[in-house]
Amino acid sequence: MKDASTTATQNDEDTFKRPLAGVKVVEACSYISGPFGAQMLADLGADVIKVEPPTGDPYRNFGHAWEGVGTVWTNANRGKRSVALDLKSSDDLAKFRTLLRDADLYIENWRPHVSASLGLSFEAVSELNPRIVQLSITGYGPDGDLAAEPAFDALIQGRTGLLSYEAAGGTPRATNTFVADKVAALFAAQMALSGLIARDREQKAIHLETSMLDMLSYYNFPDMFHNRAFVDDDSPPTLAPQPVLATRDGYLVVSPVSGKQLSRTLDAVGHPEWKEELKKITSKKEMTHTFFERIAEPLREKTTEQWLARFRELDVPAGPVNPPDAHLNDPQVVHNELYSTLETPTGTIRAVRYPARFNGHLLKPLQSAPALGEGNAHFFRHESR
Repeated sequence: MKDASTTATQNDEDTFKRPLAGVKVVEACSYISGPFGAQMLADLGADVIKVEPPTGDPYRNFGHAWEGVGTVWTNANRGKRSVALDLKSSDDLAKFRTLLRDADLYIENWRPHVSASLGLSFEAVSELNPRIVQLSITGYGPDGDLAAEPAFDALIQGRTGLLSYEAAGGTPRATNTFVADKVAALFAAQMALSGLIARDREQKAIHLETSMLDMLSYYNFPDMFHNRAFVDDDSPPTLAPQPVLATRDGYLVVSPVSGKQLSRTLDAVGHPEWKEELKKITSKKEMTHTFFERIAEPLREKTTEQWLARFRELDVPAGPVNPPDAHLNDPQVVHNELYSTLETPTGTIRAVRYPARFNGHLLKPLQSAPALGEGNAHFFRHESR
C-alpha cells in the first residue's frame, strides 16, 4: 500500500550544516541499542563508520526481509558507512585501531570481557587517542553476577518489572516492540553528546559505561514506581491502565486528565447525570475504572470520526487507534513531513526523519543503510597497496 511519503531531497543540505557535521563516530555494535543510537547521530550529521565482522552484523538477517535485506536492520543503520573487519585478525585489528586514532566517539556494545581481550580497553583506546569518547553499552553492567550473561530486549523488560506492570492483573506479556533496545538507543545518543561536551570541557578522553538494565530502569521509574518513590510506601499500584474503547466502526482512546475534561467527556457522551455518582468515589483508581466502564457503551453507538468531532468540539483529549498504514497517511504526519523515500539497489525504501527542526530545517534522511564492507576500499586503500 502506498502512503503519502515525500521524496527526500538535498534542498537544505547545500546551505544548512547539520549540528554534528565533522564529528567522526566509530560504531562496533550489533542488534539495535548501539546501532539505532548511532543512526541518530548520523541523522544529526555525524560521519558514522559501522564496523562489522566479515559475515556482517547478525541483525542484517533478522526477521522480515525484502529482496534478502533485513528491514529492521535497515531501519536502524541508515546514513552510515560500513567497514568489514575480522578483529581476531591482527591485520584487521590494526586497521580498526587506525579508525580510532582520529575518532571523536567510539561506541561498542560487546560483553564486558571482549574489549579487553582485543586490547581495546578504555586505557588502551585513550592512549591511542587522548581525545576520544568511548561509550560502552552492556546488558547488565561492566561487573557483577550478571555481567557476562546475554541480554536481549524481553529479558530486560522482565527483569526491570515492565512485563509484570503491563500485565495489569493478568498474565505478564512482553510488548510487541523492542522497548528496551530503543530506549537504550535514545539514552546512548544522549550520553554520546554529553560525553563530547565533557571531552571538550575537560580536554581529555571520556569513558561512558551504561547498561540496558540501568537505562530501562531509569525510563520506567517516574510512573511505574509511583507507589515506591517513598521507601515506606508499600501501596498497590494506583494508576489505572489506559483502556482502548470500541466505537461502531473501530477504536479510539480518550484521555481526560482534569476534572473539567472528565465532565466534558460525560457531556459529550450524553450522560452528565453520571458526574455526581463519580464524585462520590474516593479511590482515584476505582473512579477511573468506573468512568471508562460507563462511557464504553455509548461510544459503540457512533463511528470513530463522529466521536472525534464531538470530543474536539468540547476540547476533550481523544484520538484514533491507527493501524500502521493509517498512521503513514495521517494528515498531521503528512503535514510534518515525517517520512520520505530513498532509492537503493534493492528498491525504494521509506525512512523517518530525525524528530527535530533546527531553525526551521528538517533533518530528512539522506542515504540508506550501507552494503556490507562498502567502505573498506575508501578507508584502507593505502594498506592494500
